[in-house]
Formats: sequence, C-alpha cells, structure tokens
Amino acid sequence: MDYLPDLETIDGVTFELRPHHRTPTKKQWTCLRKNRSITNRYLELAEEFQRSRIVEFGVDQGGSTSFFAKLFQPEKMIAFELSDEPVSTVMDFLSEQDPEGRINIHWGVNQADQAVVPRLLDRAFGSHAVDFIVDDASHLLAPSTATFEMLFPRLRPGGLYVLEDWSGDHLDELAIVTAFMNDTDGEFARRFRAAALQNTNRSKPMSLLICQLVVASGRNPDWIAELRIRGGYCEVRRGAADIPPNTPIDDYIGFLGKEMFA
Repeated sequence: MDYLPDLETIDGVTFELRPHHRTPTKKQWTCLRKNRSITNRYLELAEEFQRSRIVEFGVDQGGSTSFFAKLFQPEKMIAFELSDEPVSTVMDFLSEQDPEGRINIHWGVNQADQAVVPRLLDRAFGSHAVDFIVDDASHLLAPSTATFEMLFPRLRPGGLYVLEDWSGDHLDELAIVTAFMNDTDGEFARRFRAAALQNTNRSKPMSLLICQLVVASGRNPDWIAELRIRGGYCEVRRGAADIPPNTPIDDYIGFLGKEMFA
C-alpha cells in the first residue's frame, strides 16, 4: 500500500504528522511528532489561546515548537530542551517565520532545574501569569512532577497544563506481553531477560502523577478545576484559587492521598 501522509497546513506551513519519525518525507514539509488525535485537540484549542503566553518542555527536533508558533501565534513563547545542541531545522524555521523573536528556545536545560527554569520564566514573562504549558519532555515521574510543582501555580486561572505521553510505560508493557504470547521459540524471552537484568533501578511510571492529579481535582477543585484525559494525553485546567509557589504534589492530594500512593 502506498504511504498516504497525514498533513495539516497552518498559515502556509505544511506539517506532516509522523509520531515515530524525526524527519518529514518531503523537504518542504515540517515533521510534527504527534498523532492525529492530539493534533486535533490542539486545533480545537487554537482560538482560546491565540496570542497567549506559552511554555513548552521537550523540543526534540522542533516540530511542535514550530506548530505552536503558527497555530497559537503566541504573544511570547519559551521552550526548553535537555540537549545542548541546537537543531538547525527549527532555528532556521523560527528565523524565517518569527522575525519579531517572540519564540525563544533554551537548549541544555533540565526540565526539573529549580534554579534555571524559574529564572528564565521571570526573564520572559516578568510578573505576568502563563496561559498555556505543555510538558512533552522526559516522560519520567520525578522530573515531570518537579516541573508541575514549579509551573502549575504560575498559570493564570483558567489556564491549561498539558502532559503528553504519560502512558508510555504501560504501552511498553502491553507490547512486551504481546511479544511473549507470540514467542514460540523463546528468543524474545532470552533477550528480555538480558535487558531486564541491566535495568534494575526502574522508577515508578509517570502515570502515577496522572492518578495523583485525579485525586487532587476531587479534593481541591479550586486548584484543579478540570481534568481531560484521553490515551496518553492529559489536560489540567487551573482553578481560580491562589496556589503558593512550588506547592508539592502532596499538598494537592492531602493526607489520605499520600496514604493511597505510599
């Protein structure tokens, strides 16, 4: 069967949806590493967050940064990437498509850095609250939780915090179970055992944070007004009440919640 590209054109730029690839099939297109379901949700949010203040974690090759730049036309956007090597494709894209310099990428920054990240946010936004935050970075529990604790209180009431690909560990587990069921000669079992012996310090999955947010939304809807969860995509809508800076997740879920997740 011939390959039929999934394309989305925004303001003259064609994005090719290729979640598992880093390059487009045609040079003139921009590779967007998101599936159609997530892309459509961002398209639905485009009008609400036009000319907004945006923070993105996890630049990779820059497809989503480019997509958000064209879709939301942000007043100001800053993005963070752990790799300290700037990617020429996204830098060239921004040079051409963002002559005003509204979008800045900070390379070589850990999403959980409690000194660097707040300092760069202060520099970009001053005392203004943030409208929209996307965490598509490590997909690990500890750094994702640290980022949420730092950033969620900085959202304006009604602002949106998005966590992408939180279900990756569970999808991996399903793939492993399926492979075992089809492992007629035992070869996969031997390779899996060898890999497992090399990975003895596996942390809890990022999905724990999603479960904690479910509890938090029920315990304190003035902090978390709404959750929207579909597949590996989670939206957290900021409530109207003040949240102290750097509030730990334990304060969102309370004593009973801590007992649940101990």
